[in-house]
Amino acid sequence: MRYPAVAVAVALAAGASIGAAWPVAPATTTLGLILALVGAVAAWRTGRGRLVVPIALAGIAVAGAALERAALQRALRPPLVVLLEAHGRLASDQPPGESVPTRLEGRLRGDATAVGRGIQFRLGVERAWLGPCGCPEPASGDVVVTVAGEQATRASLTWRAGRRVSVVGVVRRPVVLRNPGAPDADLQVARRRAALVVSVKSAYLVEVVGQGPWSSEAAAAIRARARAALARASGAGAEATAVGMAVLIGDRAGLEAPLEDRLQRAGTYHVIAISGGNIALWAAIAIGVARRLARHRLPALAAAATALAAYAAIVGGGASVLRATGMALIGLACQAADQRGAIVNVLALTAAAIVVVDPLTVLDAGFWLTTAATAGIVVGLPEAVDAAWPGRMARALVHTSVWAEAALLPIVAVVFQQVTLAGVLLSALAIPAMAVVQLAALAAVVADAVAPAALSVIGVVLHVSTAAVTASARLVDWCPWLAWKVPPPATTAIVVYYALLILWLWARRTGVDAPLGARVRRLTAVATPAAAVWIATSPLTLVPVPSGDLQFTAFDVGQGDALLLVFPSGRRMLVDAGGTSGEGRDLGGRVVAPALRSMGVRRLDYLVVTHPDADHLGGAVTIAREFRPTEVWTGIAVNDHAPSLALRAAAREVGAAWRQVRRGEVLAIDDVVVRVRHPPAPEWERRRPRNDDSVVLDVRRGAVRLWLTGDIGAEVERSLAADVTDDPDGVAVTVLKVAHHGSASATTEPWLAVARPAVAVVSAGAVNPFGHPAPAVVARLARSGADLWRTDRDGAITVRTNGQAVRVAAQSGRAAWLAPQPR
Repeated sequence: MRYPAVAVAVALAAGASIGAAWPVAPATTTLGLILALVGAVAAWRTGRGRLVVPIALAGIAVAGAALERAALQRALRPPLVVLLEAHGRLASDQPPGESVPTRLEGRLRGDATAVGRGIQFRLGVERAWLGPCGCPEPASGDVVVTVAGEQATRASLTWRAGRRVSVVGVVRRPVVLRNPGAPDADLQVARRRAALVVSVKSAYLVEVVGQGPWSSEAAAAIRARARAALARASGAGAEATAVGMAVLIGDRAGLEAPLEDRLQRAGTYHVIAISGGNIALWAAIAIGVARRLARHRLPALAAAATALAAYAAIVGGGASVLRATGMALIGLACQAADQRGAIVNVLALTAAAIVVVDPLTVLDAGFWLTTAATAGIVVGLPEAVDAAWPGRMARALVHTSVWAEAALLPIVAVVFQQVTLAGVLLSALAIPAMAVVQLAALAAVVADAVAPAALSVIGVVLHVSTAAVTASARLVDWCPWLAWKVPPPATTAIVVYYALLILWLWARRTGVDAPLGARVRRLTAVATPAAAVWIATSPLTLVPVPSGDLQFTAFDVGQGDALLLVFPSGRRMLVDAGGTSGEGRDLGGRVVAPALRSMGVRRLDYLVVTHPDADHLGGAVTIAREFRPTEVWTGIAVNDHAPSLALRAAAREVGAAWRQVRRGEVLAIDDVVVRVRHPPAPEWERRRPRNDDSVVLDVRRGAVRLWLTGDIGAEVERSLAADVTDDPDGVAVTVLKVAHHGSASATTEPWLAVARPAVAVVSAGAVNPFGHPAPAVVARLARSGADLWRTDRDGAITVRTNGQAVRVAAQSGRAAWLAPQPR
């Protein structure tokens, strides 16, 4: 076998992935390992040597699954979680509004960074103050701490990696949004590598109680000096400063969300994230400098390796930095040993070692991105890159960019639900420009110490080179067809694509003179691009497939609404689009859009905004631009309301008809009737959004009825109750989307007495500050006999009906069947 390490790494990673996706009992893995060992020995002793390798690889896969399950258990239930549960000190275990703060002490895993309206850092807890005496008890586990208040920004300058810190705050489990296509909640928590989060009200409740080791303090001082120097060179808050800090020291806190989104769409986000490509470029620069100083190959490689190791230590040793630096160091070692042909095996062994040491790595998209990009670069690297530096380096950039993009195609489609052709074109500009940014940023740090007068010149270089990186990404604005969103490809498509790519490489290396190699090469030369096109287009989702059922899904968007109706013929209506996260991120683009794509939705027929509050309208502009609805429905307009005007402009961009719907309007789709029950025509102009202006939809199919009620209150419910009472059809109300996230101001007894819902769906955020759904509402629903489903506990909730039977299922795994109630 020419590449044994690759086979070992693939088997180990596949086993770990299986262990992450499906529970594997320790007894099962133990039995599997024993059977693999016995089988390999038996095959060897009976002369069936060809069976030894596949049996051994199967054993390695079983070992990977066992390692992964053990790592998940440690990540989800570290000693700190067990201890806090025993004392009832987790906020989710305490009555609403009675959360008790807890004092924790430990070491900072990294420098504090600005996030949204607060400061955030990761703390490796060592002690917790619990019990009646308030005594410290030993406990271990990582937590993510968020500190609010204006003082936090100033105090955060002293919250540096390695320092011992004491915090007093409310400890709870992290909130994860559970929607179609999203990983299991436990996997999302494990991927964060912190089973708990801590909310601290003020910086005065954070105390630095000890300095870090000298190496940590020195690295932190260098990072602080770099931040200050870049701010002086380019100006505090400047885009060039933010990009320079991201490229030089891995601090992306200053990057604005629109810039990050644009770079992701252009396929060049990797150039501002210290990972495989950046470390490779840094290694090339280090080798070039070292060779001009040492003039001998081995000392130059040793100097470059030392520089890389020191750089990783200063940057902070994040997961992606450690992976990329480790692979770069191994690559330098291979060059020193003249083992270029073995570098793929060495990289595979490096990846396998990373998985063994830290099995949770298989949950980290950065691991797959770094590994695939590095493998693509190694495979695509021309045989001679040492000579004729300028010309060969230019060709090498293009060649390796193509191979890196080919290796990354399925992973990017899964992680970002995106395919881009712009990345191949723009990398040739963005990567050299990023190198200039990196050199200019380094020069700014040096000049700040020895020649401050040069900072202004360096600042100009930094601004120009940053503009080359960021402005080039606007190519996707001018040519949007160069990047597009896709539903995540199926696992089968990914496996087929990589298998064909590997076969094509094998046939290419075998040579055309070998008959088998020639046949495989001809076959894969056609099949590999076909598989790539399949992943890039997802053809099965291009045309809606009729299901025959009416489907209603309430997405988990935190404290907001986003509801999808899919009609029997496959037509789609999205009612509201979520709002924004605590960090100001658009949940329409970050949560709703990926969930829609995971369900195979490429276009919307209708986009309904019940009323222009941010938690309903916030994500609508992004949804309108991406899913290009045929019609946009709104209720009562609010004068000079900027978000509503932005949505109207987006509707014009995509050619969507704009409708202000009123009570009494009816839409018939297939055998489903959608009636607008509210609002009536306004009698006066609105100056601000009102909950009672919400569009209310009455959706019927056969004996099943759904009420989508927006944020209406008790007064509107009284008018709706009269409509239902006077309704001659006598159709049973089966599903009620509870108004206003379960606020006590709605879902009144008179309304429930008339509606008599069998199922009540509440869309509310976990640990929301309003206490939704209100205990009084929960009690009223229980008295009415409704089965309560909540997105904060159940995740996304889906209702399917053929007009008679109804099935309700949630991302949590909860499910139920029911029949409509007779009236």
